[in-house]
Amino acid sequence: MPQNRKQEPNTKSNLHSQNKHRGNYDFKALTQSCPELAPFVIQTKYGNESINFFDDEAVKTLNRALLKHHYRLKYWDIPKGYLCPPIPGRADYIHHVADLLSIKGEIPRGSSVKCLDIGVGASCIYPILGFKEYGWTFVGSDINRVSIQAAEKIIEENEELAGNIDIRHQNNRNNIFRGIIHTNEKFHVTICNPPFHS
Repeated sequence: MPQNRKQEPNTKSNLHSQNKHRGNYDFKALTQSCPELAPFVIQTKYGNESINFFDDEAVKTLNRALLKHHYRLKYWDIPKGYLCPPIPGRADYIHHVADLLSIKGEIPRGSSVKCLDIGVGASCIYPILGFKEYGWTFVGSDINRVSIQAAEKIIEENEELAGNIDIRHQNNRNNIFRGIIHTNEKFHVTICNPPFHS
């Protein structure tokens, strides 16, 4: 091992204790799960493996690798120019939502837990993580048709998501809940990723 190799902490202590991404990225395992990541893996000046986080395609491919490796997703992609969410941070959000929903320290799991994601985006990331980690069901809404189509494609290509994540188009920019929540439909929690609202 080179003497100038920078020692990195084994865990990211600022992340939730249940977060799968507290450790350093295992690029060997990630490239085995997602071979298309391999061309983006670089050696830093300290001798550590990383990617160029200023390269949009590298970041998107790292996200795809994380979702394939840790969450067993078969397919995940977003259109060029659309928000590419950092998976560890989004997973953290879901784990904190789970804490808020817990009753006497017991986190509710399974499809009876209904979540509404306002502004689900092309990545469909919160519904994916919430379903994969806790088995929750989701409605994801968005005003952007390209985002809707991209999210629907992710669900279509991952059979286990179908029937557990419902994507709905909000066709009135002045509304948030109206036109999305059906009559007598109830949710345990509503989430949103600011600042994508007025």
